Amino acid sequence: MSIVDEKNYKYFQYFKEQGYPIYVRVDLSEFNASFLPFLIEQKFEELSSSEVSELDNKFNSDDRARLLTLQIATPVVSKQINMMRPTDKYGQESIVPKTGYKVYRYAGVGMMVYSMASKEWTLGCFSEFGSKSCEFASKSIVNRFLSWSLSSFGVISFWGVPVDEGVVVLNQDQSNGEAVYIDVMNNRIFSLDGVREIKGSFCVLRLDSKLKNRNISMRSEELLSFLSQHTAYLDDRGLSVAQRQMVQAVTKMSVGIIHPLESFKPRTDLSL
Repeated sequence: MSIVDEKNYKYFQYFKEQGYPIYVRVDLSEFNASFLPFLIEQKFEELSSSEVSELDNKFNSDDRARLLTLQIATPVVSKQINMMRPTDKYGQESIVPKTGYKVYRYAGVGMMVYSMASKEWTLGCFSEFGSKSCEFASKSIVNRFLSWSLSSFGVISFWGVPVDEGVVVLNQDQSNGEAVYIDVMNNRIFSLDGVREIKGSFCVLRLDSKLKNRNISMRSEELLSFLSQHTAYLDDRGLSVAQRQMVQAVTKMSVGIIHPLESFKPRTDLSL
């Protein structure tokens, strides 16, 4: 099966140097100028012509490979994207299971058709995807795609940001749609800051607006519950068995700390 189309597609790979077969393809002429910088910021790197020519073999040789095609929504899809449904379970985001696939929708922004049994997924969206006007939604959608795609590689995602000691785990709104990814098998963190090895003590920080001038250690059970509630992995049936196992693995390898919100210093030393 060939995934290299004659259309004017550009192909991008997530953290290309790490070798994950997670790809995006898009006709850049259909989107605003802000889309390419957005995609690069999300750590997708464009494939060269020689790499594209080899893509079919690499893609077909790994059952865990994923390709997300971004395309401008048709009128029918646009209507579905913009439709307000009072039954939406997750607010702006919803997942509707169909026979053999699922439909993820971020109201007003995009709709993704995907299946864990399929390598090729599709996202229908609008030309301003990735622009400042819908930055939060665009980042959230990309991180949903990555959280599902990387799960089979033993990688789990949490809404949050990296810091020197580890990660600060937040809710989706607090993180502005930004997520961190932890490769529990290879002790690595992936984020918008790049790739970092996990060495020595690794802290998971939870911010508390009422706490002043001190840190509080979290019990293992408390940390497990906190992490389970802040993953970027979304499913209509809740966390999968594999996701729960990865949350447990992160809990075992981490020290949970409750830190004062007022003294939070993003991406720097958190010592008081």
